[in-house]
Amino acid sequence: MTYTEQRIAATRKRVQIPAYTDRWMMGDRYGCVMKVTRTRKQNGSLPAETEIAIVLLDKSGKTVRVLLADCTEV
Repeated sequence: MTYTEQRIAATRKRVQIPAYTDRWMMGDRYGCVMKVTRTRKQNGSLPAETEIAIVLLDKSGKTVRVLLADCTEV
């Protein structure tokens, strides 16, 4: 499966964001993946080619950026 196919398959999935985020601690834990992006270069502590999920949260309606690998599919 190509990266584009994986990205399309990942969008609109229901996920629980990681417990290390402030939003999770405030009870805003679930949402839908709206978009998946990749980092293109070394960015601080993140290695190159890391997938970032932009998640629209249910409770607040806000969007957060989290690592896709850390999200739990619901």
